[in-house]
Amino acid sequence: MPQSQNSPEDQVLLRNGRIHPLGGHRPVGALLLRGGSVAALGEDAVALASPTALVVDLAGAAVTPGLVDAHAHPTAWALSRRRVDLRDAPSPEAAARLIGATLPSLGEWIVGQGWDSHRWGAFPTHEILDRVSPAAPVLLESHDLHALWLNGEALRRCGIDRHTPDPDGGRIVRDPATGEPTGVLLEEARRPAFARLPAPGPEEVLSALLDAQASAHELGITGLHSVEPTGLAEMSALLDRDLLRLRVLQHLPLAGLEDSIAAGWRSGSPARPGSDEWLRIGGIKMFLDGALGSRTAWLREPYSGSDDYRGIQTLSREDFRGAVARAAGAGLASAVHAIGDAAVELALDVLEEIPPPSALPHRIEHLQLCPPDLWDRAAASGIVASMQPVHLLSDIPAAEEHWGRPRCRGAYAFAPLLRRGMTLAFGSDVPVETIDPRPGLFAALRRETWTGAWQGEEWYPEQALTAAEALSCYAEGPAAASRDAHRRGSLRPGRDADLVVWDRDPLQAPPEEVREMRCLLTMVGGEIVHRDGV
Repeated sequence: MPQSQNSPEDQVLLRNGRIHPLGGHRPVGALLLRGGSVAALGEDAVALASPTALVVDLAGAAVTPGLVDAHAHPTAWALSRRRVDLRDAPSPEAAARLIGATLPSLGEWIVGQGWDSHRWGAFPTHEILDRVSPAAPVLLESHDLHALWLNGEALRRCGIDRHTPDPDGGRIVRDPATGEPTGVLLEEARRPAFARLPAPGPEEVLSALLDAQASAHELGITGLHSVEPTGLAEMSALLDRDLLRLRVLQHLPLAGLEDSIAAGWRSGSPARPGSDEWLRIGGIKMFLDGALGSRTAWLREPYSGSDDYRGIQTLSREDFRGAVARAAGAGLASAVHAIGDAAVELALDVLEEIPPPSALPHRIEHLQLCPPDLWDRAAASGIVASMQPVHLLSDIPAAEEHWGRPRCRGAYAFAPLLRRGMTLAFGSDVPVETIDPRPGLFAALRRETWTGAWQGEEWYPEQALTAAEALSCYAEGPAAASRDAHRRGSLRPGRDADLVVWDRDPLQAPPEEVREMRCLLTMVGGEIVHRDGV
């Protein structure tokens, strides 16, 4: 983590810029911080500043509240930065060549991440990996984290062969002629492979997380909502060493629900006595389906080009309802992964029926396909939509192919949901996509692919947001989702001094410039954690 350049107890005066407090306030030219909080805005800030205040001359730069990634896998992201990166591999063979260049010690696994079967046109097979790594086991996570690609040695070590049955909520992809596993495991079928993968040591994880935290600060991120099953232990390790400098809302896994209840965890409570500044308990994370790219998102109607395939429902209605009720009765809200429209509808059915605890609202994670007939209902439900606009840049071609054009009117429906009154909390789903919030802001403003307009035009442009709406979904939306809007999400007096200085104004710059703007300074609780240019 970069060395702090000030104490949170110092007075800091930011002036000569365009400061967006949000929270209904107009832009101002100065901001005074004291004791880690916002003390005053505008002319009052200048008048109340002491002669010893640290003055930051913004030189025309813009200031916004700190951005919060409302759906992140921080440890997976941190470790993925040290693994084989397959995101740019144009084919399975190209990915295999990257794997072949990695020489592990005897018996160690080769681990990579980022391959995209939609980009390749089909699932890969273990034979391609066997040519470059016949002896060392290879485990490669897909771009969307819902599929694994293994080589033959990894399949052998996991005990997976033609006689292994598909588990509930998962599928072993097989050769249709022989029934032999091809090397691709979907959803719950991945568990045996993960169980065999050697876990990194705690110091390796800690080091990777510190590097990742510094990178997050460089991008203007001051907080995140973690959806990792082991995240509480990992974030607690940072907290115990006084190294955590991100505000973290940590969701807990459904598999550990009874343990969480026995431990006394409650949504909104601090993970340690006095830790509410940094680490608080979120809801119980559960999955209703898979993902678009792996064709495992659960749909009301069959996938385009299929007579009856509708994806994978990973949790039955009865088990889902029972889990939500059990959690709510113990003071724990639910954070429910739902991508396909059938999963979204089931999530609404159950979360509307069973009220959350007062401390935190229920959430639907992703909400990628929400048909127009569900918009009013979703908006009136009180459920938070935890969405990731950056997915849109990659997913438009896959959505068009797998869901079909008419159904896509309900895909990534940011504007209809927000303007009907639903709270939207934007994030990245890192490492599925980049944690960089700038592409996400761009995608919310200009609905295109990474390479430009889809078939010459924006994709359902009526679903796009204004710049002010998009920024609010990265600041005020996450604060509402974690029920700490009285402290964060805006830069009003009394709020925490979590803020970002940008080299251009995200509320005035064209979308193309928003994608390129640079973070000059990041503060968390009044402490400078990143500075480069002011």
